[in-house]
Amino acid sequence: MHRFVRMFAMAVAAVTAAIVIPAPASANPVGGAHLWLRADVGVTVNGTSVSAWLDQSGNARNGTMSLASRQPQLVQGQINGLPVIRFSGAQSLGLTSPVNPYTFTVFVVGKNSKTSGFSMILGPGGNYANNQLRWENSSQALLVGTGNSFPAVTSNVGSTMVYHALSATYDGSTLRVYRDGALTSTHTFATSGGWTLAQIGAWYSSYFMVGDLAEVIVYPTKLSDTDRQTTGKYLGVKYNLPW
Repeated sequence: MHRFVRMFAMAVAAVTAAIVIPAPASANPVGGAHLWLRADVGVTVNGTSVSAWLDQSGNARNGTMSLASRQPQLVQGQINGLPVIRFSGAQSLGLTSPVNPYTFTVFVVGKNSKTSGFSMILGPGGNYANNQLRWENSSQALLVGTGNSFPAVTSNVGSTMVYHALSATYDGSTLRVYRDGALTSTHTFATSGGWTLAQIGAWYSSYFMVGDLAEVIVYPTKLSDTDRQTTGKYLGVKYNLPW
């Protein structure tokens, strides 16, 4: 009898050991963002026209556009049942206060819909320097910062024409670019000032995005790999992306 009990207990232990319970998904990104825009919260609309996209970081770097003809559209149910802000080639939102990180981590969930030429994600406006994050074409992303020794960096990130998470980190000497959490390129250089981004969807109100944005998060530091994965998994689960 005792032998049977011991054998049964060993069998239960073996089965229990084989059961792998996945870690719970992160409910939120890590804190400390200087800009956090999400299309499912804090969007001010008239019909579907977006006049304001409110910063959820607590820093009030809101994206705004008072001119109705220049307002992007809120489109429901586009990515995992969630909305996006859609830019169609003549729309933009100006940040009430630009982000200006010397080191950074940036996350963008969205897709490019421009079939030729570049599609601006975050760019310059007003008298700010020509600093940019953009989809360069259907398979590449580009980051650049004129006036602060940030060279034009192009990364082959795979198709930009489908929804994905584009991210990048910079620690003052090394820039790393990622697609859905997978490293796509590494670049070494030293900047001489902050990377100033003042506008969503446009370059000086002259060149624009054609595409969708679901979420944008900018941190003023290079996140640790653990924190980068935490925020990335939050986005991956939320938008059903392969992070």
